[in-house]
Amino acid sequence: MNRDSDIPEDLLLRLLLGPLSADDSPSGTRFFPAADAETAEPAGAADLLSPTAYPGFETSTPAPAASEDDAIDPNYTPVFDSGDLSTVQPHFEALLKRRLRQEIAHRPPLFPWEKNLQDYPDVLGSGAASIWLDHLKNLSVPGDVPEDVLADLLNQCQQVAQDIRQTGRRLVAAVERLFPDQPQTLEYIAGLVARPAYRSAQTDALAEVDYATASTPQQVALAMLAAQGIFEALSLTVGESSPTQAQAWLTTSGMLTVQAAYGPDEQLEVRAVLPTGGSVELTSLGETVGSERSTPGDLVLRLATQPGAEHRLDVSLGDAQVAPLSFQVMIAEA
Repeated sequence: MNRDSDIPEDLLLRLLLGPLSADDSPSGTRFFPAADAETAEPAGAADLLSPTAYPGFETSTPAPAASEDDAIDPNYTPVFDSGDLSTVQPHFEALLKRRLRQEIAHRPPLFPWEKNLQDYPDVLGSGAASIWLDHLKNLSVPGDVPEDVLADLLNQCQQVAQDIRQTGRRLVAAVERLFPDQPQTLEYIAGLVARPAYRSAQTDALAEVDYATASTPQQVALAMLAAQGIFEALSLTVGESSPTQAQAWLTTSGMLTVQAAYGPDEQLEVRAVLPTGGSVELTSLGETVGSERSTPGDLVLRLATQPGAEHRLDVSLGDAQVAPLSFQVMIAEA
C-alpha cells in the first residue's frame, strides 16, 4: 500500500488531531489539553506522532531506550526507530480507519448538487423519466422498441431539439449514442426516415420486425422512427395562418395537455392542463416566465414574441427531482 499518497496529509492531521465528540472517543482516557497550554511549548512532530499522544494507542513492545549518544543527537526521534515501526504502524492504521468511518457516518459526502441526503432509484436509466414513458409506449412505431431505448431517445430528443433544426441531423443526434460506431449507416438511414414517403412505406415493412433480433440497420430505422415521433409530439408551431395548436402527453398521473396560441399583438399564450400539481416555465432569448400549482388544473403563461422565434416550455409534475418534459414552441414566419 502506498501510504504516502493514499490519503492527503492535511486530512490525516485533521482527522487524527481534531476534537472528538462524546461518542467518538476510542477506548481509554480522552485527551484534554493541559491547563497551562497557553504557556507550554508547541508539540513537535515526534510528540504528535508518538503512541502516547492518543488515547488507547499503546504499543505491546516498549520503544528501546535512547543511548547517551542518541540523547545528544538533535536528529534522534525515538518514535521512528526502525524497531518500533512494525508495532506502531498497525495501531496507527487501525486508529485512522476508525476515525474515517466515524467521519463518514456523521457527515456523509454529498454530490455537488445536493444540500442534504436523498434517495435515488436503483435504475437511473428509465427511472428519471418514468412518469413520461407511458406516452412513448403508444407511439405508432413498429418493432416493439424496448423501454430503456425509448427512455434514452426521449432524453436525447429533448436535448437536441433546441439546438438542431434540420430533420436529418436531429435524427442522427438522437440515436448516435445507441449506435456509436455506425456513422455512415446513421447518415444514410436518417436521409430516408426524414422523407414522409419512406416513413409511410416502411412502417408496414418493419411491422414484422422485432427490435431485439433485428439487424443493425433495422434497429437504426426503428429508433429513428421512434425519435421522429417524439420530436413531433413535443413540438408546437403557431403563426398567423395557424394561430393555435395543442399536444397531449400521457403520464402516470393522467393526461397532460399543452396548447399554444399566437395573437395579432405578437403575444404567445401557452395553457397547460396538469393532471396533478406541478409547474411550467416558458423561456425565450434569456427571458423566462413561470407558474406553479399544488393541485390538478391549468396554468397560463404569456410572453411577447415575434415570427421566427423559438421557445422552450418545461413542464414538471409532482416530485421536483424528476426531469421536466420539454416542449418546443415555434412561431412560424409569415
